[in-house]
Amino acid sequence: MVVVLGASAVQCSSSSRDGYEAPPDPDSDAAPPEQLISPVDAAAEASVANGIDQDCTGENKQIYVVTRRPDAIYRFDPASLTFALVGKIDCPYRNIISMAIDRRGYAWVSVGGAGVVKTVNVRLADLQCKEVVLNNVPVGMGMYGMGFVKNDSSTGESLFLHNFSSYLFRVEPATRDVSLVGRSSLEMAELTGTGDGKLFGYNPGTGVIARFDKTSGASLETYRTSAVALGNWAFAQWGGDFWIFLREGETGSTVYRYSPATDETTVATKNTGLDILGAGSSTCAPFKPVQ
Repeated sequence: MVVVLGASAVQCSSSSRDGYEAPPDPDSDAAPPEQLISPVDAAAEASVANGIDQDCTGENKQIYVVTRRPDAIYRFDPASLTFALVGKIDCPYRNIISMAIDRRGYAWVSVGGAGVVKTVNVRLADLQCKEVVLNNVPVGMGMYGMGFVKNDSSTGESLFLHNFSSYLFRVEPATRDVSLVGRSSLEMAELTGTGDGKLFGYNPGTGVIARFDKTSGASLETYRTSAVALGNWAFAQWGGDFWIFLREGETGSTVYRYSPATDETTVATKNTGLDILGAGSSTCAPFKPVQ
């Protein structure tokens, strides 16, 4: 089914994601302050052994973020609040919009250029990338947030997309066909999913997090955080808490932690020195508090 949303449906307020032009100086070597960076063992990043993709390797249980200036992927450890550089992304695409992480160690990155949004698959083991062709993408869909969530009836997972006009879509894993789920209560939402099959969205303008019904897009639970901004934003679940990355002005992104159990928002790391555009945790990540 093709859904026509219309050109007016993809406007996005004052967010810095509302353009498709590549940012200047994309190959800059800018990096976060040294105290926020921990060393990374390249061998530990490998999610491919003997040529076979592995499901839920150790490093695939943490949060990954994607940045610009440089275009790179970092691994974020919620326990130590440090970022480890995985590497720069050497792909022929610019203007990163969002990112999701699957169970097999791949980052799915949405990118924009010349008014067209594409999805790129980046293997975390070696940062090799290729375009993923999604079928039946609705006309006028525009930019979208994305996240994987565990399927209810099987051991697999599905990718969900959410555009800036509140429409929620599901990508069929086998065929990569895009189908409309419904309209949610949030605009401009980023997505994150859990290993127990729950899908959440976050809106940076209101600070609201909602749990979505995966069959209709309706809100099943709603939380209000104090993490509010209209700069670049990203969102991921880990350990039963939500980790929000917000950037305003010329400073680096700030990391917020929202705990549903206590209904508290705290600043985990202020001014990381990174311009974070997307974040993702796979459905391998813990979805209950880690002791």
